[in-house]
Amino acid sequence: LEAFLRSEKLGSYTAKLRDLEITLELLLELKEWGPIKDTGLSVGMKLNEIMRLFLALKKYPDESGEEDFDTDDNDEISPSSSKACCGGNWLYIYTSYLMKPLDMILPFDHRTEFRQKILRAHDGAKIKHIFTQVCELWILTFSLIFNTVVGLWGLIPDETSSSMTDTERLCWEICCLLACTTSLGVVISMCLFSLNISLCSNSNVKSYLVITSGAWAFAENSILIATYSTFLSVVFLGYTRIREVVPPASYAAQFVVPICFIVYMMLMIM
Repeated sequence: LEAFLRSEKLGSYTAKLRDLEITLELLLELKEWGPIKDTGLSVGMKLNEIMRLFLALKKYPDESGEEDFDTDDNDEISPSSSKACCGGNWLYIYTSYLMKPLDMILPFDHRTEFRQKILRAHDGAKIKHIFTQVCELWILTFSLIFNTVVGLWGLIPDETSSSMTDTERLCWEICCLLACTTSLGVVISMCLFSLNISLCSNSNVKSYLVITSGAWAFAENSILIATYSTFLSVVFLGYTRIREVVPPASYAAQFVVPICFIVYMMLMIM
């Protein structure tokens, strides 16, 4: 056990694992992420160390293999059993065990449990300072987004949208309307939150945030809706503008539109 842990630079946890009567054979029998994570957390391992342990156990030679722990004169064990243990495999662990499909739509920092952990981690004065800065940041950001979306909305007026179908025009109007209303709602909500937090004392600010947790959740959802709808509006506008300059009619030219659109999106992200 000590040789295995030292090969993964986890030798400091040997005594704690032995106190729990955990042997190398027992670790090898786990093999699953859940039990290994619980074991690592019980001895105080960090997440990256648990990931390293998990990958090392996955790559550990079976009964038909040979264990390979090299030692030098200083009795230091080289990590020959887990070369490239944390190379690209951390992405596999993250996507397979740590990330949920909900994280792609609703990021963790926009959830109620994240705000609850912040409330437990700081005192009233620090909480007041953090949430005041958060409100000011969202006010500035979505004020700019609101002005931008209003400008985008006028780029496709009636007289120049003859090439758009009724369905495309309806999608455009819905995206812009949704982006404008949610952006304006976020600005108003954050202004009210900032005003109310400034009126609360340091000892009562946590109670205020707990009481208004439902309103915070609504504001966080509005932030996500405004962000996604603004992004879709920009994407739709780019698609229609590229389609206008693509040579029409020919079968081969129909494939130029999605290719140009992908290039446009890549340039916009960069």
